[in-house]
Amino acid sequence: MCGILGLINRKSQVNVEVLVEMLALTKHRGPDGEGTFCVENVGIGQRRLSIIDLEGGKQPLSNSEKTLWITYNGELYNYKKLRKSLQQKGYSFATVSDTEVVLQAYAHWGKDCVRHFRGMFAFGILDILKKELFLARDHFGIKPLVYAHNSEIFAFTSEIQALKPISEINWDIDLTGLDQYLAYQYIPAPNTIYREVRKLPPAHYMLVSFSGEIKEINSYWQLDFKPDQSRTEKDWMEALEETIKESVNSHLVADVPFGAFLSGGIDSSLVVGYMSQMMAKPVKTFSIGFEEEGYSELEYARKVSKHWGTDHHEAIVKADALSILPDLVRHYGEPFGDSSAIPTYYVSQLARKHVAMALSGDAGDELFAGYESYSNRWSRHLSPVPEHLPAYKKGLYPLMNSVFPNKYPLRTSKLFDWQRYIQYYGPGERSHLWKPEFSDQFTHTDAIHQKIWKESEEYSHYQRAQSLDFRTYLPYDILTKVDIASMMHSLEVRIPLLDLRVVELASQIPEKFNINKSSGEWIGKQLLKKIVAKDLGDEFAFRKKMGFAIPIQKWFGETVKSRLELKDRLLSSGNGLDTFFKPTELERIANGSHSGQQWLLVFLQEWLSQNK
Repeated sequence: MCGILGLINRKSQVNVEVLVEMLALTKHRGPDGEGTFCVENVGIGQRRLSIIDLEGGKQPLSNSEKTLWITYNGELYNYKKLRKSLQQKGYSFATVSDTEVVLQAYAHWGKDCVRHFRGMFAFGILDILKKELFLARDHFGIKPLVYAHNSEIFAFTSEIQALKPISEINWDIDLTGLDQYLAYQYIPAPNTIYREVRKLPPAHYMLVSFSGEIKEINSYWQLDFKPDQSRTEKDWMEALEETIKESVNSHLVADVPFGAFLSGGIDSSLVVGYMSQMMAKPVKTFSIGFEEEGYSELEYARKVSKHWGTDHHEAIVKADALSILPDLVRHYGEPFGDSSAIPTYYVSQLARKHVAMALSGDAGDELFAGYESYSNRWSRHLSPVPEHLPAYKKGLYPLMNSVFPNKYPLRTSKLFDWQRYIQYYGPGERSHLWKPEFSDQFTHTDAIHQKIWKESEEYSHYQRAQSLDFRTYLPYDILTKVDIASMMHSLEVRIPLLDLRVVELASQIPEKFNINKSSGEWIGKQLLKKIVAKDLGDEFAFRKKMGFAIPIQKWFGETVKSRLELKDRLLSSGNGLDTFFKPTELERIANGSHSGQQWLLVFLQEWLSQNK
């Protein structure tokens, strides 16, 4: 993995010293080297973490004519196939890196090159002849790309803080972005916490002229659920096994030592199993646990490790969430409220002591309906009669509805629409939290979720929920968390379940094979669990989902030191929070027991403190 960046000065020559300052702020993303290239008012740079072609993949890289220059972050898993195809078309290669394949693919296909890529990537290509900058981000948003644009400059980077040396940027807060953070614990693209800084959404490319004008921003791919009813469950299991195995194998290409995150859950256990069958040496696996009962899956990770004979490493995370908070805030660059960034930080730290690259099991829940929200919150709306009622009340409910329809409404999959989606601060809570002078500025907070929900009207009930998660929660929470937390330790993380072939196959699976009622309860991820059960047994595969969460409520509620620091951060005068929020509401939250809401404000307070 790498840190990439670029700068277009719209009114003067590019300042190389600014590029160097920006690169210094992304050194953690690429400790193995750095480089810059400038032409007139345009410059690009890169910090490199060497994974493939350790000597030949230095960047920025040019074609032989010096008309195209690239700064690239990512891995293409089909680069050998593309390289061969391009050679047959007459293109020559000076390196064996996937970076040069991306560059020559652009030379041949232009902006359509991204339609040929299978992998994770974010890159910028300077086309000297066209005087254009071409930027692109992978299909799923695994690799980040942010940009700033105003009348003075256009700039792009892997991380927001790398833009800070650019004096021409206005750092005013985007209040819509801040309200989105309170609602969802992340800020969805294209927004960021700053008005002049934006995220390029997944599966998008953009063209920028050397004059700094944004000429085009377009999507090149979108997940589309099209269930194939012709296959049996056995057919789907065979197809999934073959496709996931092939994906895992393609993700093992590297010139450095690598291993895998092993949470003990279904997805990481599946990936580790396939790795173990393919590799001659034991897989190096890494797990994180907690002292608190009910939060640690180390027992299950050890079972997987023992079954497959992995070289297993683990560590215990103790109640010190606030000790690494300043470092987390500095790297995320904007408010980010998913507290599972803490164990992700520690498992990445552990893995980096042994390897430079690791595979993870992320994305299985979104692709195969694994979240309990699907089996609980969403499934309650499948039946006209609320399913949580006792049997005798269910029988009387239709009669009560006919007499008092408003009091006893029949529930449908459209009731409340997408607002069944989790919100950490609901609309009413946010309305009470904000000071009155800000309360009328948040009409667009939910616009992105509303748009996606409307676009998925033709999907089935669960597929609408999956689509919403896949296009919001997955890229802007899960993948952001993993990228930043791992790159803090210069660790590359690859995600085999987020391979284009796996995703497109998963989108064809009828929901009855993913989620259905078993023993009176809705259970998701049925196909993957049955695949895992063949090696690890039903008791392992069909146990209750735990998730990769931390015992933050216990830490905040039972640790005196943390409790005092929590109140100090939320209630101290001049803490930054009191600029936007009512003191009475801050006091209510600080003295309450909703640890999720508290953590969001603690992270925000630290961010405000660092970015005065």
